[in-house]
Amino acid sequence: MTALRKPLTAAAVLSLATLLTAGCSGGATQSAPPSPSGKKSSAAGEASSAKTEESQGERAKAALVGISVDDPEFVESGLERAQEGVHSRPSLTKGKTYKLSVACVGTGTVNVAIAGKAPESVPCDGVPTNRRVENAPERLPIDIDPTKGATGMVAWQVSSMPS
Repeated sequence: MTALRKPLTAAAVLSLATLLTAGCSGGATQSAPPSPSGKKSSAAGEASSAKTEESQGERAKAALVGISVDDPEFVESGLERAQEGVHSRPSLTKGKTYKLSVACVGTGTVNVAIAGKAPESVPCDGVPTNRRVENAPERLPIDIDPTKGATGMVAWQVSSMPS
């Protein structure tokens, strides 16, 4: 029997990123002063963008609620920026049935391709989509790529299904 790996949860990764960001900025949150042109500095824009990404990430993860990392059905999950895409190859038990759940929160769409099959377009509207993978290979190629102009956060999760 192949042991399934349980990576850090998306919440743990997001918490760690938040701690690292707070550590780098001294933990203080300040509004940047406007520039002479009346626009906020790029530091304020980056902070606003990080808050938006954090909010989008939380919404995307919440859309996939159902299986915790402690459940025996849990295989692997992640949270990535839509612009960066997802390229994962989780280890599975060959021949079993699995489910891939994906939720994108932001703008535009992402294309989800599993095991080299034709990609499915998933809008970044926060509505989760599920794809069943029957007779799974030992390594399942999952590729989630943004379409032009897509922004936001993509949460994904692989879980085993009863046979």
